[in-house]
Parts: sequence; C-alpha cells; structure tokens
Amino acid sequence: MNKILVPTDFSDTAENAVNYAIYMANYFSANLILLHVNQISVSTPEFGIAAYNFAEIKKDSLDTLNEKALKIKRDYPQISEIECFSEIGDSSDLIAEFSKDHDVDMVIMGNSGHGSKFKKNIFGSTSVAVAKKIEVPLMIVPPEVKYKKINNMAYACVYDKQIETSLSLMKVRSLSKEFNSLLSVLHVMPENHLIDEKEANIDVYVENKLATTEHRTYILTENNVSIGILDFVKNHDMDMIVVEPQKHSLFHSLFNSSVTNELAFFSPVPVLTIHG
Repeated sequence: MNKILVPTDFSDTAENAVNYAIYMANYFSANLILLHVNQISVSTPEFGIAAYNFAEIKKDSLDTLNEKALKIKRDYPQISEIECFSEIGDSSDLIAEFSKDHDVDMVIMGNSGHGSKFKKNIFGSTSVAVAKKIEVPLMIVPPEVKYKKINNMAYACVYDKQIETSLSLMKVRSLSKEFNSLLSVLHVMPENHLIDEKEANIDVYVENKLATTEHRTYILTENNVSIGILDFVKNHDMDMIVVEPQKHSLFHSLFNSSVTNELAFFSPVPVLTIHG
C-alpha cells in the first residue's frame, strides 16, 4: 500500500473517513492525497447565473486541506508525503479519474446516507456512485467507525463462471496478505438451492486459488444476499467486507448492484469494493 486517496467535503462523515485513512496510511507508511471536489450547480436562464469566483473557491478549500496536511505530518511522521488538491466538477467522475491519473492503490470515503433507507432510495451516495466507476479498491467507511487493524475480512463471493477470468479473487488474496488478515469467503445461497456441478467446480477453483491463504469458507442460506452477509458480519466479528459490484444479476436477481448499495448503507464495518 503506497498511496491512498481521500476525498473530503469537510463534513463530519468525510472527516471521520479522513481520520480512518490517516491511521491506515500511518500503519502502511503510505502517502496520502487529500482531494476536495467543489460541486457547482448548473444555472438556468430562469434563475440567472451565480457570480462564482472559481479561483477563490479552489483557493479556500486548498488552504483548508494544506492546513490539515501540516497537522497530519506533525502528528503522524510515518506518513512521508501528503498532497492536496482542489477541483471543480462532478464528484464521482473526478474521483474516479483522479484515482487513475495519480496511480493510487486505494480510495477511502465516508457515506453520508449511512443507515437511512430514505437517503439510500432517494439521494443515493457519492461513495456508491464512485464504486461503480472506479478501477482501484474503494473503502466506504461508516460514520463513527474508527480505525482498527483489519484482522478479519469477509469476502462476498459468488459461484459464477466469470470468477475464473476475473482478477477479483487474486485482488482479494493480495489484500488479505497485505492486511495480514484471516479471510472468510461467503457464498450466499437461496433457500432450497442445490449446488450443481458447475458451482461445485467453481468452488474447487476458488479453494485451489486460496490454498496458500489463511481462509475459511461459509455457505449461507438466505434469499436476501445483503441480509445474509450483514448477519454474518455482525455475528462473526468481521473488520471489513469485500464485495465486487456486479453489472448484471446472478442467482435469479439475488446478487446484483443493489447488494453493494445495501452493504454500503447498512454495514457496521467498512465496505471495500473491487473490480475484476
């Protein structure tokens, strides 16, 4: 882990994620990038054009980030370098582009709608939007959750043929090694589902790939995938959930993009999204 990007809008939720990232960067002796994206609303002829001074907006937020960076450097000497950037535009697009252009290893964000079905359904979340666009791992930190070493990771895996051509399993294996954590592989099956030959072969494939990784495999029976995962996490002292956002439904619409949303909004621990 060499470089961590932390977007912030200076809200309490975002600042909690910044603090989480600081501890993680200090643990790995990684560099930090602090990014603030100024959202500018689109003006219309009916309401006129607001007299925004883009240069002043960027300078004010950049000054705030630089002040924070100085304090971080003073308090956490293991973090060797902190870069600060202030941009203007769409948050999810800019964060995804920024992570790619600056060769970061992970992005850490908060989720302002955590715990609210209303906000999840109506407003969504910038972090969830970023998760669908970003190429590097994205960690979504629930409000109030403080940093602790990742000793136990739960990986929401699916019995799908695509896992053999995807890099997701290798990324999870690498993350488990990097965090030096125990990996719990979770397969969520609907009630009365019988594992067929194809799924059994995929299970063998997964076990072979994880042969040198300390892990345990669990078959969970639950019609609602997110509920199955969340119940497991709450009852098994997990420190993080790893999930790969799916672009198509699996198991008769049981595992789809809404699972990532549910986990991001209701998980009691950070959710790490990866793409294969």
